Amino acid sequence: CYSPKLLGKENLPPKDEAVMYIPNHCSYLDIFTLSGTVPRAFKYLSKQEILQIPIIGWAMQMAGHIGIKRMDKRSQLEAFKAAVDALKKGNSVVTFAEGTRSPDGRLQTMKAGSIKMAVKAGVKVVPVSISNLYKWMPTSAITPLAFPRNVSVRIHPAMDTKGKTEEEILEYVFRSVNSGLPEHQKSLKGSN
Repeated sequence: CYSPKLLGKENLPPKDEAVMYIPNHCSYLDIFTLSGTVPRAFKYLSKQEILQIPIIGWAMQMAGHIGIKRMDKRSQLEAFKAAVDALKKGNSVVTFAEGTRSPDGRLQTMKAGSIKMAVKAGVKVVPVSISNLYKWMPTSAITPLAFPRNVSVRIHPAMDTKGKTEEEILEYVFRSVNSGLPEHQKSLKGSN
C-alpha cells in the first residue's frame, strides 16, 4: 500500500479556511500523493493537457480543477481569475510555482503567479515539500519505475499575505519548501 508520511500536520490550516498550497513539483505522482495524503479538499491549477487524459483528467474537470495552457496569455489570465475566484469562494487551491516538473528532482526557481493569486484573493500561502517522489516517476518516465517508498509530504507554517510584498512571500515559500527537502532535492542556488 502506498502511504506517504505526512509531516507538519499541525501546520494545516482549519478545514474551512481557503489557502494557497504551494509544493515543489517533481513527478506526475505529486497530485495523487497530495490528494491522498493531505486531509484537506483543494482544487489544482494544472496544465490543460492533464485535464484531457481519459478518466483522470475528466474527473479533474468534473471536480472543477483549473486548467491552464502555459504558453497562452489568455489562458493564463483566465486561470488566474478562476483560481482567485475559487479562493474567494472558500476553496483552497494547489499551484506548482516552479511551473513544470523538475527534471532532476531539485527545487527549481519559483514563479510569482501563485503569490499574486493568493494576495489578490487575500488568503494565506502554505508551503509544502514533497520528498523522494521524483525517483519513482521522473519526468522521463511514462509510468512509475517501481512502487514509491520513503515518500513524505511536509506542511510548513502558513504565511499571511497581508502587509507583505510578493518578493517576501515568494522567498518565504521557496526557503520553506527547500528546507523540507532532502539534500539531493535542495536547490543548488539556495534562494529564489
